[in-house]
Amino acid sequence: MSVERALPTGYPPASKPSGASAQVSDESARIGAPNTGAVPSTGAHTGPRISRRRLSDIEDRLSERDRAVLSSVGRYRFLTARHIETLHFAEHATAESGARTCRRVLARLRRHRILGVLNRRIGGVRAGSEGLVYFMDTAGERIQRKEDTHRRRRRFDEPSSRFLDHTLAIADVAVGIIAAASESGAEVVKLVPEGEARRHYTDRLGVGQVLRPDLYVELAARVGDQDVEAFFVEVDLGHESLPTVLGKCLLYEEYLETGIEQREFGAFPKVVWAMDAYRPNVAERRRQAFSLALNRSTRVTPELYRISALAEASTQLVREVRHD
Repeated sequence: MSVERALPTGYPPASKPSGASAQVSDESARIGAPNTGAVPSTGAHTGPRISRRRLSDIEDRLSERDRAVLSSVGRYRFLTARHIETLHFAEHATAESGARTCRRVLARLRRHRILGVLNRRIGGVRAGSEGLVYFMDTAGERIQRKEDTHRRRRRFDEPSSRFLDHTLAIADVAVGIIAAASESGAEVVKLVPEGEARRHYTDRLGVGQVLRPDLYVELAARVGDQDVEAFFVEVDLGHESLPTVLGKCLLYEEYLETGIEQREFGAFPKVVWAMDAYRPNVAERRRQAFSLALNRSTRVTPELYRISALAEASTQLVREVRHD
């Protein structure tokens, strides 16, 4: 499978809203508040009501790939056009034809309100159509709820810049893993985001707890290999203090002690910390400080953890599996 390499990282702390809209008429919608936190719906999941007959007609016209695109956006919550292209349009003869087809499909899914776009774009290298950020719009959510009866209706809130940066960075790592595995001949056996990666367990006090990795990955060194290596992935963009990050490690240690993963799968996954910050030198100091803190702590198992720059995490993870 020919897949483009992982996306560049580093997102602006805030970006200006554009006229992009989730509406079928492509009319622009206002942003209701500064981009510093969740605010009420700003145009997404609004507009003319979609009748059951209309929804049925839209659903009947969806191809298998359309449904796969919808599923991916639902799982990751927010994806850029480049993410979607890498996940679902990599089998075309050329990258250009894949990109053109992806743009046509996304435009059609927007017209039918399967997908919507945020009222702001990602700037810099992601400018233009690749800067659009897609989410599951009204029709898409209703179709997903029909297929998953346990799925609850979500109220759409405009995400904060911090939340969006983190969510897109997780998607960067995910598509980067797919690209690195494809280039090296490795196989992605399983790759799921937080909603499907979470682990439920009971702590020493008998209290139910939930561990929420950003990603869970299973990789085989070669396609078809029966032996796989598993990883929990945590994406850190420098928003949390190091004591908070170490606190997340203690949750992994607590879950390790339960023996749940070891009994079911024979081993506990490695925990990969993909770390970045607003400046490269700050990110490097943070990674060094975190590594030092792990080795000094008497409450963690240092060999359980891997620390990597965010942009290099996917490649390093695949290299570890292949022992390159």
